[in-house]
Amino acid sequence: MWGDTVTPVKLARPQSDQYVTPSLGFNVLTSHGASLAYPHLTDVIVIPSTSAPKTERGTLPCLALKCGETVVQTSLLSTKPSDPESPAVLVCMTLSGVQVWDPQTAKKLAAITLPEGDPGPAERQSFAKGAVIVPRADGRHSLIVGSSTGYLHEIDTEGFRFAYNSKLEAYSHSSPIADISSTHEPMYSEAALPPQCSFASACEGGKICVWDATLLNPLAEMHAPGDCITAVRLRAHLAIASTTLGKVMIFHIESRAVLAEIQAHARACAGIAIHPMSLMVASVAEDSHCIVWNLDRVDANEIEVIASTSIKDKLLCGVCFTGERGKDLHLASFDSESIFHLEGDILTK
Repeated sequence: MWGDTVTPVKLARPQSDQYVTPSLGFNVLTSHGASLAYPHLTDVIVIPSTSAPKTERGTLPCLALKCGETVVQTSLLSTKPSDPESPAVLVCMTLSGVQVWDPQTAKKLAAITLPEGDPGPAERQSFAKGAVIVPRADGRHSLIVGSSTGYLHEIDTEGFRFAYNSKLEAYSHSSPIADISSTHEPMYSEAALPPQCSFASACEGGKICVWDATLLNPLAEMHAPGDCITAVRLRAHLAIASTTLGKVMIFHIESRAVLAEIQAHARACAGIAIHPMSLMVASVAEDSHCIVWNLDRVDANEIEVIASTSIKDKLLCGVCFTGERGKDLHLASFDSESIFHLEGDILTK
């Protein structure tokens, strides 16, 4: 599994002495294959390959994409989630809408302004947050994006072409969207994918809605009373969420029941990731800890901690399983010039 050895990996902009640090936020790190990305103020930092040779200064090569406005969250997504060979796009969620980039060429593919919804409180900043690409009927695909109004928006996608379609009127959260995730995330192995794709939207008010991806209809609603959700993930019949109260909550989608409520961290749980092959969840928090949980027997109320490590004085704000068969972990920390690498063993199952 994963030991206690954490390797800091410094990053730097090309031809610059300026180091780059992740923005302060929840669930800021995203991955696709060997690539990673995270927001840095009005830029997005892309690491094309975590296995690339280091520069002469000992830094890992990265790209800085200039978005021109504050980036709230980023997602590396497959253009066709059911095809493991399909290229990735980088979706950057900003204060006005969505920018879509080719992460390999650093070319902007689209910039879409989301329509304004009902006016919220004067102190609330409008933003887009949460994104997935899901398969639809007749081989089509849609990019689903959340917003501070609580609504989701559908953007038609065909390859590297994107066009706004409509606001999803079937369901609206009463609070800003915190995260969106699907059963067909790009890092999941084919064996872990269910026959039908679904996705979940979670809001800061503690509600999770699971949607049918083909029809874009809501299927189930679950609640985390009194909690603000920071991230959500789907696997099989489970919806897994992290909260600002340091909890990891596990829901049974069909019954809407809470299977487990883990007081995982002493401070806000800032991000979670599901292993691409196994029912293991990594959580990171502002308490500087990263914990990996085995949920194979969660239906029997048995949850096992299989790895735990701490990075002193670091506010951890993102985590991804990386490497061959998800054997490694990469972590992001606010105001840190490095990302952190935990090397593990290849799982046999």
